[in-house]
Amino acid sequence: MASNVSPAAMDCSNDTGTELGTNVQIPGGEKKILPEEPQPTGEPQNTEMGCGLTKSDESSDHENDNPRKQQKIEQKKPKANDHAFQQSKSTTISQPMSADENEARNQSPNRVTRASVALSKLNIKFEDSDDDENSSHFSWAKRDIAEYRSNYPDSQQNKSVNDNYKFYTNKMFSHPDGDLIDNIHKYWWGDYHRLEMHHGYIQWLFPLQERGLNWSAEKLQKHEIDLIKRDGEALKRILKSYELMLDFYGFQLIDNTTGELRRSSDDSYEERFRNLNLSSHNYLRITRILKCLGEFDYEYLKFPFLAKILFESITENTLPNCLRSCRDYWIETLRSREERRTIRRYAKELLEYRNKGIRPPKSHRAERPQAAPKQRRKSSSKATTRSTDDLR
Repeated sequence: MASNVSPAAMDCSNDTGTELGTNVQIPGGEKKILPEEPQPTGEPQNTEMGCGLTKSDESSDHENDNPRKQQKIEQKKPKANDHAFQQSKSTTISQPMSADENEARNQSPNRVTRASVALSKLNIKFEDSDDDENSSHFSWAKRDIAEYRSNYPDSQQNKSVNDNYKFYTNKMFSHPDGDLIDNIHKYWWGDYHRLEMHHGYIQWLFPLQERGLNWSAEKLQKHEIDLIKRDGEALKRILKSYELMLDFYGFQLIDNTTGELRRSSDDSYEERFRNLNLSSHNYLRITRILKCLGEFDYEYLKFPFLAKILFESITENTLPNCLRSCRDYWIETLRSREERRTIRRYAKELLEYRNKGIRPPKSHRAERPQAAPKQRRKSSSKATTRSTDDLR
């Protein structure tokens, strides 16, 4: 896979360099404004906007001073209710309009809103199967995600390493150029320039059982996971780190029990969305964040995050460049196969609505599947046999 990410941008990735090259522009990132009313043949269109006179405006004013020219102009400009003009309008549009264009023309020409913008169709596909041979994953990426889902069975453990636990108990500074975790939460919140340009903190805030490119940050050890889970304050700090990055990306966690998100309450989300849409190294960070949430008790936060990203990318067209990373990497971090299938179906439904030129109803939401009951060790012979997939 070709890589367009600079070496500095890779500092926040894991050692596999997952998602390099995800800054490829997604088809559909552009916007098409309402079709303008066709002009009669020979009449130049004024393409400039603003309250001042354009060059064509000035020349037309001079022409109006000449009676002969004025008469010719009037002959060229038929009235809107003139039958000949209506006929010329109907013959001007010789190609049949698409569903998107037809919907756009039905909107009021005096007011252009997001709902009246016709978006181009997207050809990206979300396959239901995890074993799709046409997937854009390379074999190394599949192995990486398989190791994560299976909890890194071959990971070397070192019980003498406790850096991540010390950091999340506010007893150790992050390196390089870091701070204590409580200070990061307090003083780095809203410091978007620092969060964007600093490439050493993300491995500390979201440790993984794999080596990243910040060699000052140790791999997360299994005994550290247990220690942090048993420490209520340390576990809350991980949630706070997630909220810190959500704010950086333009989102707000409104329910920490369900993971429901919304856009930031003020207009700052617009600038944050633009930054996220253009800064592909943040996609590497998001992969790490989602993986880290799953290492602790926050696996349930992934599904609503992915649903929000899909809605903003497909329906709102605010984050179109995130779409491929969401499909190829972020969804893959879900450990539940049923959740992966459900979120892909949701993405396909959003794509169908968009490609038909209509918005999904407000009631259309991605519902996270309920966790299946654990299989009992002793099952009676009369019990219904369930497939492994149903129990995941």
